[in-house]
Amino acid sequence: MIKLIALDLDGTLLTGEKKITEENKKAIQLAKENGIKVVLCTGRPIVSIVHLLEELDLMGDDDYAVNFNGGLIQKTKHGEIVYETGHTVEDMKYCHEEVTKVGLPLVMIDTVRAYEPTPPKGRPSIYNTLPHPITFEQKNPEDFEEGHIFNKAVLCIAQDILDEGIAKLPKEFFERFNCMKSRTFLLEVVPKHVSKGNGLKMLGEILGISLDEMAACGDEENDLPMLTVVGYPVAMGNGSKEVKDVAKYVTATNEDSGVAKAIYHIIEMNKQA
Repeated sequence: MIKLIALDLDGTLLTGEKKITEENKKAIQLAKENGIKVVLCTGRPIVSIVHLLEELDLMGDDDYAVNFNGGLIQKTKHGEIVYETGHTVEDMKYCHEEVTKVGLPLVMIDTVRAYEPTPPKGRPSIYNTLPHPITFEQKNPEDFEEGHIFNKAVLCIAQDILDEGIAKLPKEFFERFNCMKSRTFLLEVVPKHVSKGNGLKMLGEILGISLDEMAACGDEENDLPMLTVVGYPVAMGNGSKEVKDVAKYVTATNEDSGVAKAIYHIIEMNKQA
């Protein structure tokens, strides 16, 4: 019996125009009516998804969101934090130093804003060109007091430059951080123990729902940690081969309301359980 459905956003719930289809909205309401909790599980901060939560009527007293790829869990109504972990200032000093050596620009993000340290010459980050309602500030890791928590860092630049730089990063970098691409031009860097899968595990402990009682829908590499731990992993029709390989069900694409089709399928499964 599936009691919770976790939904990735980009390439999953959202169309290429960053919209939610009417069919997806209808299906999410039907899931709620059938006693299934729906949780948005994303790399974004909650400030960037409030409009989506409101649109989906997921702002109740017992609604949650898993943000920063599992590093932050909040109640959606008032933003109450129920779980948080992140990078230290020392982590970001090391990260900035290493990515600068290989010609990649860093952006550090907390629950309030994004910070852009000095980039390599001629290689600014393109992260601030993406649509998200978060403010940006020019600031280096050394400018922060010890104890400041960064929820994640990102490397965002043209794919060829990004891939070339990633290949040059030292082994220690990947031993220290959990790194995954959420888009071809965007590498997300979170603490080693942080993943969407661990975030769902923590939320499950709070709600009394086991991972076996969860389904998850995703399309990209950063969704694999949740797809490989839940009881019913769903791949989008537009998902990567790696995502489809671990799925128990492949639905339609994000442009064709694949989330809705997956939800209808899960509701029918529950009725037969």
